[in-house]
Amino acid sequence: MSQGGSLIKRGATWTAYWFVADAAASGGRRQRTKGGFRTKDQARIHLTEQLGKLQAGTWTEPSKLTVGQYLEHEWLPQRHDLKASTRHGYAGIITGRLVPAIGGIRLRDLTAGQIGALYAELRESGNRRGKNPTGGISERSLKHTHTVLHKALEDAVDAGLISRNPARAKTLAPKPRNVEMRVWSADEVRVFLASTEGDRFHACYLLALARGLRRGELLGLKWGDVDLDQGQLSIRRARVSAGYEVVEGEPKSGRARVVPLTEVHKRELRAHRRRQLEERMAWGEAWADTGYVFTSEDGNPVHPQTLAWHFTKAVRAAGVPVIRFHDLRHTCATIALTQGVPAKVVQEMLGHSSISITLDLYTHVVPGMQDDAAAKIDAIVFGN
Repeated sequence: MSQGGSLIKRGATWTAYWFVADAAASGGRRQRTKGGFRTKDQARIHLTEQLGKLQAGTWTEPSKLTVGQYLEHEWLPQRHDLKASTRHGYAGIITGRLVPAIGGIRLRDLTAGQIGALYAELRESGNRRGKNPTGGISERSLKHTHTVLHKALEDAVDAGLISRNPARAKTLAPKPRNVEMRVWSADEVRVFLASTEGDRFHACYLLALARGLRRGELLGLKWGDVDLDQGQLSIRRARVSAGYEVVEGEPKSGRARVVPLTEVHKRELRAHRRRQLEERMAWGEAWADTGYVFTSEDGNPVHPQTLAWHFTKAVRAAGVPVIRFHDLRHTCATIALTQGVPAKVVQEMLGHSSISITLDLYTHVVPGMQDDAAAKIDAIVFGN
């Protein structure tokens, strides 16, 4: 190949060869190789990446590659499978938690002990950036940190950069504490919905509470996805924040789903559509015909953070406990499970990829469900 690279088949696998400048080596350059590729295309992709880094001046000798260089310039840029919002979250974890603490350590020298010390420091004092000087990050945030580091180091093993993953030890995985989930009672739900009658986002809040839809799914909903005659809506996309930029993509589960609508939902959606048509007439040609169900007064899509701001304002006006918008989803699931709705049905309604996710999230409900099931079984077997 051009630029000093070549591909050679060795047995059943392919090996990539390229040259790097080295004044001490014969001819002023030194050969580098990476083998074990199952296909020629895989070897070609790797070689192209190395030559690109050499041309850009970002290539680093594997033995001298630091954790920070690997995470920021090698691993994250190559994860093309990540959604924009996920990539933004990973970048924040890397720059805010990992690089300040272990970024200067050579990748090959990173130990389980150093990772354990990082976790201990994050539990104690939070980010090294000083955003949380009075206390550590939550166990949930720590678990996300561990997930990112573990994935990155697993890929480093696969790439031959390190021989083993020092974050693989099970003892390093954060141990989640039992944190009480913030949800509303059925009475508080009724108070809030009564308070938001006439609010432009009333139907949005209703769907979040009654069907557990995510904020991004609600903001990605278009009128073409709503079938009021059949009484159902299709969740096909989500609009989420990546920083402050809004990105539209597939739902978090990676697949579309259909959600049933009752007469209450259909009535509220019809009222919402009438209100939107009135706004369209008032704005005239200036109105943006985007097709979204929930929009600003001029028809443009609503930013996720704008919806969160409106929701918080509505919560305070209603006088109910302050929770996040996402907690409406938790409220829906908790009420459904406590009322005996099968966990499998709740899983499908929420769009979880597996029932284990549903059960892990709502472990606070499971004991009561088990007690109720035991009582029902006893009533059938032994009589009243």
